[in-house]
Amino acid sequence: MPRSNLHPSIPHPRGHRAEQAALVLLGACLVALWGLGEPPDHTLRYLVFYLASLQLGLLLKEVCCLAEELCHVHSRYQGSYWKATRACLGCPTRRGAVLLLSCYFYCSLPSASGLPLSWTLALLGLSEALNILLGLKGLPSAEISAVCEKGKFNVAHGLAWSYYIGYLRLILPGFPARIQAYNQLHKNILQGAGSRRLYILAPLDCGVPDDLSVADPSIRFLHALPQQVNDRAGIKGRVYTNSVYEFLEHGQPVGACVLEYATPLQTLFAMSQDGRAGFSREDRLEQAKLFCRTLEDILADVPECQNNCCLIVYQEPAEGNGFSLSQEVLRRLRQEEREEVTLGTLGTLMVRDSSTLSEEPRLLISGMDQPLPLRTDIF
Repeated sequence: MPRSNLHPSIPHPRGHRAEQAALVLLGACLVALWGLGEPPDHTLRYLVFYLASLQLGLLLKEVCCLAEELCHVHSRYQGSYWKATRACLGCPTRRGAVLLLSCYFYCSLPSASGLPLSWTLALLGLSEALNILLGLKGLPSAEISAVCEKGKFNVAHGLAWSYYIGYLRLILPGFPARIQAYNQLHKNILQGAGSRRLYILAPLDCGVPDDLSVADPSIRFLHALPQQVNDRAGIKGRVYTNSVYEFLEHGQPVGACVLEYATPLQTLFAMSQDGRAGFSREDRLEQAKLFCRTLEDILADVPECQNNCCLIVYQEPAEGNGFSLSQEVLRRLRQEEREEVTLGTLGTLMVRDSSTLSEEPRLLISGMDQPLPLRTDIF
């Protein structure tokens, strides 16, 4: 997937470098074993014995997890013990086959340590018990993050989809008509092509004030767009409204657009301020980036929504660097205007070229009796 263009700090989805590193490690270990001169059958016997030990240890750990899940079988698994068992042990066919193979190799191969089978199993159970009690096999934070992203379990994923389904999907299809109605009432204030979109501010620090003029005095509220009214979730005549702001340079208005913050970022900020949520500032920053990336992916698949809104992701630098929110929005507005003009010019040229080429050729016949030479220097 291509890297997000919203902001340089937004990460793109994780790839397969862990598997590639494991493949390199496998090759290095095989070369090392070959260099040590170990017989292949000896290496294979130890490897199979070790893998069988891992599978039996994993089974013991899953049985311990099952003891907890059986206490919640009615609230979590609708009273089905089979669902609880499957949730802990996985696919029964695969687990049963692996268990049978592990038992077979355990019984048929000699123990690598020379201990009796009963001792080996007892030590295996002891090691798994210590792993659970002491948390020796806890997942690192990077692996937990990868699992959550792959399974779409993040807070940001739910917030992005809720923001799209509960808000953007409702207002964006009819947004051009509301802009047109507003322009008829206010003398085409939103006349530029870039000004006819909804601009959504997404600060990565999740600082979302309720008044935009607090964030930047050069942003001034003008009017409210004509309201959109929908029946939603049992609420009759629910009102959706948006605000038009103008931007000042040296005290003079230089542009206007429909502007607002992404409200889910306010939720992330509030969660980081409430100790009950267990949400740190680092978690907030990570989830804010994932929210922007997820929302970008959602809108990319919906052209009628993507063409009517623009997501502005920014991160305010340290104090004293002179960051201006109004200039950031104006830069994006002017960029949109230039892109629209470029596309419009190219489209006009293509139409003219195609219309010229599509004309039927005409035969031009001179009215003179004798043909003239092509050269003109002889006259």
